[in-house]
Amino acid sequence: MRISLEWLAEYVDLDLADQTLPERLAGGLLMSGIEAEVINRPGEWMERLIVAEVLSAEKHSNADKLKICRVHDGTEERGIVCGAPNVAAGQKVVLAPPGAVLPGGMEIKVARIRGEESQGMLCSERELGIGHDHSGIIVLDPDSERGEPAAPVLGLDDVVFEISVTPNRGDCLSVLGVAREVAALIENPLKLPVPDLKEEAGEMADSLCGVKILDPDKCPRYVARVIRGVRIGPSPGWMQRRLRAAGIRPINNIVDITNYVMLSLGQPLHGFDLDKLAERRIVVRRWRREDGPFTTLDGQERKLEEDDLMICDAERPVAIGGVMGGSNSEISDATGDILLESAYFSPSTIRSTRRRLNISTEASFRFERGVDPSGALRAADWAAQLIRQYGGGRIAEGAVDVHPAPAAPIRLSLRPERVSKILGAEIGTSEIRRALESIGMSVLDSEDGRLEVEVPVFRHDIDREIDLIEEIARRWGYEKFPSSLPATASPPVPQPLPRRLEKEVREAMISAGFFEVLNYSFVGRSGLERLGHAGEDMVPLQNPLSAEMDVMRTTLLAGLIENAAMNLNRGAGDLRLFEIGRTFHRNPGEKLPIEVRRIAALMSDASPDVLWPGGRAPGGEEVLPARLFDLKGALERMGRQIRLPGFGFVPLEGETSPFDPNEAARVMIGDLWLGTIGGLKKAVLEAWGVKQSLFAFELDIEALGRAGSLPQRLQAVPRFPATLRDLAIVVKKEVTNATVEELLRRIGGEWLESVVLFDIYRDAAFIGSREKSLAYSLVFRCLDRTLNDEEVDRVFWEIVRSLESQLGARLRS
Repeated sequence: MRISLEWLAEYVDLDLADQTLPERLAGGLLMSGIEAEVINRPGEWMERLIVAEVLSAEKHSNADKLKICRVHDGTEERGIVCGAPNVAAGQKVVLAPPGAVLPGGMEIKVARIRGEESQGMLCSERELGIGHDHSGIIVLDPDSERGEPAAPVLGLDDVVFEISVTPNRGDCLSVLGVAREVAALIENPLKLPVPDLKEEAGEMADSLCGVKILDPDKCPRYVARVIRGVRIGPSPGWMQRRLRAAGIRPINNIVDITNYVMLSLGQPLHGFDLDKLAERRIVVRRWRREDGPFTTLDGQERKLEEDDLMICDAERPVAIGGVMGGSNSEISDATGDILLESAYFSPSTIRSTRRRLNISTEASFRFERGVDPSGALRAADWAAQLIRQYGGGRIAEGAVDVHPAPAAPIRLSLRPERVSKILGAEIGTSEIRRALESIGMSVLDSEDGRLEVEVPVFRHDIDREIDLIEEIARRWGYEKFPSSLPATASPPVPQPLPRRLEKEVREAMISAGFFEVLNYSFVGRSGLERLGHAGEDMVPLQNPLSAEMDVMRTTLLAGLIENAAMNLNRGAGDLRLFEIGRTFHRNPGEKLPIEVRRIAALMSDASPDVLWPGGRAPGGEEVLPARLFDLKGALERMGRQIRLPGFGFVPLEGETSPFDPNEAARVMIGDLWLGTIGGLKKAVLEAWGVKQSLFAFELDIEALGRAGSLPQRLQAVPRFPATLRDLAIVVKKEVTNATVEELLRRIGGEWLESVVLFDIYRDAAFIGSREKSLAYSLVFRCLDRTLNDEEVDRVFWEIVRSLESQLGARLRS
């Protein structure tokens, strides 16, 4: 939300000449829980922008959508080629002459466009960075002077705060709300606007229109004001400047006034053409099936449900309550009589309708966070006064104020000693009283030493004693609280195993060069089905955010593949991603699903050409991608870092899986299945539009915990040298590395320090099509003496004989 300093000064006395004021206010608001994210001074870069008058706008002879304009900048005439459809003679516009620099760094230069010289640019809101509208140029107040700086005319010579408000502070979504906080901060009185109505005697509002609320739970209050004989036209320049500073495009006097009052007081308003309302009546009720679809002001047809609140006339809906008006009752240039709506709607009602229809408006943003129920009449009165002042017309006497369930301030009991105990600082009763009264609360003494606090109705977020204590902390100043460690006689509680294991796994993956991602737990059913996950295992959502997020995830791979596809499509090459999170599985007979903590990692593949030209080994055999071994290495490294027993890898057999069975394996520790590692199937990759190979693993973290951890042992640096032997054997294709390694370690005994597989070789011509060669590096060492060659040879040849007898292996010649 944008608020200008000048506008704020209307509600609380500020020294606008103080150059340090914006920074001091921003700092003070931040310490009280309201963040001024950005302090904009747009006038600083707009010095070269000036007001110009369009003298003529003729069609370009060489372009259908361009016009050749003659403009006067107060000093001279110049020609400008302009593509805006709304440019016309007589307009006052914003001119960026040659040499001006616009937001984004674009410098305006003299240019020749379709054969015509253009000496500058006529600017739209988007080009100036003050809005999103690019449909036409900005048209200024006709009273603006040619040649004067454009920044003051646009209201951009002021300091503009971009305020970030938490969802519970709907009362701060207005200039008045922020001014209330500023007034408490600098201890100046708050100045409330007081409408000065001039009603026309004899013309009663309740004789010109009627209001009936059929659903008071969703709409506890509805105020209607009637203004007759209004003239539609532009709003005054000062109002347009403030709206632009707040990021809202001026439209006409009626719409601008309703927007201005909403930004000022936080109360959304809506104007209806009274003559378009059947029987000149307003009926607030829920949507009915016979109402059919509804077309909103933006021209979109909306499909509604029976829980949606509608503003209707005697025959049909004319607005979606609190969200957007309808095209069938909108104000036009021909409108003479206006019914002005100022209402209070239930926040949950507006939130539900807005989310389902995917509409977000300034009105719905405020209603769903809660507006001031007591401020509806004040806002309607002020808007009516402004309409009469800047649009003419007559204000009918009285307002139709239907209020079935008036909101009353709540009273809370506050214990001063409780305040000091909770906040850890001695805060006296007088300081408590001053802090609460500064933000509009009434504080009374009671007989038992407690304070009775009356909370105004605009503070929806306060309904408990602890909420009052939080307000006192904000006003007293967070920076004043002393810092101290909590006193406790208990030793620190050791971290639970699952949490510790998760932390260690995360650190291991990051140290291996992987980047952690966080994805939604909601995914699309179709994505899980592509990965081979059965529908009966999925947990559907009753109220999904979208059709693409309609079930809870049963695997982390769907999100990782989506991340990879997005990054690869944007030119990212070497991807190393991982995620730690929960998967959810249907639990028959139970309300809640089964939740499993998992880790999944994914790597993208470089072409096999990196290692082998054409992707094949010299013998013509296809080469398993290097990335698969990189990923396996990262997994094994992770296992060593968290002190797990060694992983085993068992080929996949007859399983429904997203992994290619020729490039995948189960990850095991003994008989415990932890998960799967391998390359993803081409069909899976094509479903996500991925054109290169991806490799992944997914493990059950809880299963990792059940596998146990190896004890940490400290071992001295070896004092005696090692003896190395290389061993190359030929075995049948189905013999796995794990089987060979197990035999090597068993026969090698305690002298065999390490076994490393460094080569796999296949060649049908030299070895045979049904065999492969495995080459190992063996390290022998004794911790208390030096082994001689005879001792090492004896063990080595015992290993060779065991390989021949037990696995049918032979030495490779």
